[in-house]
Amino acid sequence: MENDPQSRVMIPSGIPGLDEMIGGGFIKDSVFVLIGETGTGRTMFSLQFLHEGLLQGEKVMYISLFNPVEQLTASFLSIYPDMSDRINKDLYIIQLPPEIFLTFSSRHGNNVAVMIKELGISRVVVNPFSVLEETLVTSTGFRSTDLNLVYLSLRSTGATTILHVNSGQTNVFSSKYGFSEVFADGVACMFREFPDNDHMRPYRMPFVLLKSRGRITKTAKLIKYDESGLFTLHSPVK
Repeated sequence: MENDPQSRVMIPSGIPGLDEMIGGGFIKDSVFVLIGETGTGRTMFSLQFLHEGLLQGEKVMYISLFNPVEQLTASFLSIYPDMSDRINKDLYIIQLPPEIFLTFSSRHGNNVAVMIKELGISRVVVNPFSVLEETLVTSTGFRSTDLNLVYLSLRSTGATTILHVNSGQTNVFSSKYGFSEVFADGVACMFREFPDNDHMRPYRMPFVLLKSRGRITKTAKLIKYDESGLFTLHSPVK
């Protein structure tokens, strides 16, 4: 699909300033990874992505591998109170243990993938996907083949998916295990940048696009929030 321009179906991200970075929007049924640490805005990014789907008349799903459904529902409605009647009709927020989420893998069955297809979901967010990655660490190494099967199954649903992955301890441009960015169609990282490494001074938060449409790239914008608290991207002032 990535190599056939005629087959590309673009969907708007809902993030001001992002679509122009990624060629007009996300490609339908692609998997996009957000690398970052807590507090960099990944949750807001993903809620706006799902909200855009609702505005487009789509059905969307937030799969939590940690936080309770009630907390996430309250967060979403605090931003979009007019969407309360869409909960459990067009917006599904569910919580699954990471080991159950592994049923995405064709090796374990495709129960969750089947659910997404049967509900007609077109946008999916999985947070925190890193919790699932932790379950793939064994005494002999990382089960990267199983992780790849999860990605393949995500694409098979026909939904466009965003995964939240934690950054490595020493490299903000890489995930902890380094495999998600290999298997994903698109990758971006979000991090705090302190002037001269002085943590007492105000910081800025870059959004760096590392991979788009399966190709390595490196373009960046700054993360800002508008008057209503929504996530936006702006080109740095030179």
